[in-house]
Amino acid sequence: MKKIVFRFWGINLLISILLFFAYRISISQTETSNGNSFEQWMQIVEILLNLGFSLIYLIGMTISSLAVLLNLVEKIRNNIYLSLLTFLGLPSICVIIIVIKLVIDMSFNDFALLRTFTIFSILYLFLTTIEFLLFRKRINKELNK
Repeated sequence: MKKIVFRFWGINLLISILLFFAYRISISQTETSNGNSFEQWMQIVEILLNLGFSLIYLIGMTISSLAVLLNLVEKIRNNIYLSLLTFLGLPSICVIIIVIKLVIDMSFNDFALLRTFTIFSILYLFLTTIEFLLFRKRINKELNK
C-alpha cells in the first residue's frame, strides 16, 4: 500500500511541477508596450506580481502534494471522504478563496494576474480529481484482492 501512495504522490508532484513551468511560460508571454516611464514602472510591478503569484502557486502545489502522503495512514486511506480531502481539500479551499477574490475585484478592468492563477489552479484540481479516481480504483482493487 505504501508503494501505491508514494507512486501517486510522485505523480501529483510531477503534475505540480509541470503546471508550475506551464504557468511560468504563460506569464512570460505577457506583452509589453512601449510607453512613458509610468507605464514602464507599472509593467515592472506587474512582472514582480507575476513572479510572486508563481511562487505562491509553487508553494501551494507543493503543500497540496504533501497532503497526499496522509493516505499512508490506514484510517484515512480506507475512508473515501478523508482520502478525497487529502487529494482535493486544500487545493479546493485555495481556488474558492481566489474565485471570491476575483468576484470582489470585478470593479477593476484588468485582473489577468488572478485569472491566470485561477485557471491553472482549476486545471490542477481537474487533474488531481482524475488522479484521485485512479487512486481509489487501485486501492479498492488491492483491498478486494
